[in-house]
Amino acid sequence: MKNIIAQMDRIYTVGETTFDIIFRNGQPSAAIVGGSVLNTAITLGRLNLPVQFVSRMGNDQVGNLSLGFLKENGVDTDYVVRFDGNSRLALAFMDEANNADYEFYKSAKAPSLVFPDLSPNDIVTFGSTNAIKEEGRNNLLLFLNQAHDKGVLTIYDPNIREFGPRELIETRKKVEENLHLVKVLKGSNQDFIRLYETDDADDIFKRVQPLGVQVLIVTSGTKKVELRTSNLSFSFPVKPVKTVSTIGAGDNFTAGLVFGFHKHAIRTLNIDDADENVWHEILQFATDFAAQVCCSEGNYISKEYAEKVMISTE
Repeated sequence: MKNIIAQMDRIYTVGETTFDIIFRNGQPSAAIVGGSVLNTAITLGRLNLPVQFVSRMGNDQVGNLSLGFLKENGVDTDYVVRFDGNSRLALAFMDEANNADYEFYKSAKAPSLVFPDLSPNDIVTFGSTNAIKEEGRNNLLLFLNQAHDKGVLTIYDPNIREFGPRELIETRKKVEENLHLVKVLKGSNQDFIRLYETDDADDIFKRVQPLGVQVLIVTSGTKKVELRTSNLSFSFPVKPVKTVSTIGAGDNFTAGLVFGFHKHAIRTLNIDDADENVWHEILQFATDFAAQVCCSEGNYISKEYAEKVMISTE
């Protein structure tokens, strides 16, 4: 019975694998396996949750390092596609406030992702530029439609990069195509300013709820988190921390949401029934995970911190 339940209760994280090379004062200071959704997957794997990573990487040394790292941290890699070519690299140039400015390098050709068949109790999280690029978009939308039709809980973090005015219409169109197939939308205030020229949670929720979004979560760094559902509207405080790096903070906020959903057995059918106390606990996980990552060079919570979380929630 346990095996059957495990197969019907998987967490699928869909995104790109990126090997991050971090620069400080013009010099490389660290190299780490990364990628927005991969960071989420590693944290969930360290928490012993049943997480699958859906991605692709080259048959090169960087790809080997990345695949090995995923497996070492409890992430199932059955849906990671390997290809002949170089894996994706990201150069992250840190400023004085420890925020990163990125430059990306990737293979010119890579195969399409291979998506799993879903069960209603699964959770899917996806986002970043991988969710709006034209390459492989039809397959992604087919997968999201499958999730929608089966009532799977889907979590979307658009993680929008800077773009010019000419790109706004196309970017917004693709994001909103995704939102028709999403239950939980979580993004930073900067994401929504870039998309809709506002970070007012009420205005944003009025715009995305008719598309099918049941939960909106707006983060604002160390200021606050805003949550909106059909039944709830409140702000959640965020404790300030001494930041070493903001890389992975948003990704681990997402991991905290997933951990909270898993702990409270929240899925699409009952997410509207979650009361404010439950949401406070979920957002506490999310903000704590993000803060823990901000205090280190890592893109994910430490193994030691994961052990403490698991012990405290048993």
